[in-house]
Amino acid sequence: MVERWTGGLHAGTVVKGLYLKWTLGPMFLSTSGRALDAGCGEGANFARLLARRLPGWRFVAIDLAHGGAPPSEPNVSRCVGDLRALPVVGPFDVVYNIDVLEHVDDPPRLLAAFAACLRPHGILYLHVPASEQRHFLPGVDREYSWLGPPSLGDVHLFEGFDPVQLASWLQEAGFAVVSTRRTFGTVVSVLKELFMLAEARRVPGVGLALLPFLALAARLEWWWGGRRGNGVCIVARRMASAGRPRSRQVSTVGARG
Repeated sequence: MVERWTGGLHAGTVVKGLYLKWTLGPMFLSTSGRALDAGCGEGANFARLLARRLPGWRFVAIDLAHGGAPPSEPNVSRCVGDLRALPVVGPFDVVYNIDVLEHVDDPPRLLAAFAACLRPHGILYLHVPASEQRHFLPGVDREYSWLGPPSLGDVHLFEGFDPVQLASWLQEAGFAVVSTRRTFGTVVSVLKELFMLAEARRVPGVGLALLPFLALAARLEWWWGGRRGNGVCIVARRMASAGRPRSRQVSTVGARG
């Protein structure tokens, strides 16, 4: 039941899935369309989350590798490939890219590639780590051992982004910024860190215990907004005449961190 609407039990995944659902909900008012999950992760959780609510939409989920059984949702297709040479054909109505841009050595080129595969006035949703990161619980920045070794494409080439710089890159790529907000504010970040510390110490049942508090904190944060947070969420609309991608290289990247 929980996974059916959160996309997974990892605290960060739950919150990002909620941000995605609340932000893109109004964008999916039409009964049909095509959406690209660019860097979907092995489970394509976010594509599956949206596909269950939008049976008239088709979702293409791309990553460097896919594990496990194929999605049970008939309107989700998985594709193996990296984002420097998208092995899919547009145009798409929506492209979303969640915690992937920090793994790319040329973010402006990737943003231009997204513009090229979106229809005019199509929507791009970006979520990235902020350039300013705050930790609240002692030792949490060291408690990543429970995640295991990094997967292919998971190395961070950027530790965060400034919203002003992101907006500049988006405008150069042919987008108009619709909205910018900070995510993972103080309360949400503290709950996420509690989850990480408990998982590192193998405390069972943490995800289910924290889930209602995490969802409530994320919703309140979404309503009230905030000037600080460990994440940045940007929604941009492709202009009718977006430019072509520049000739710089993009690193091999797929899975989000």
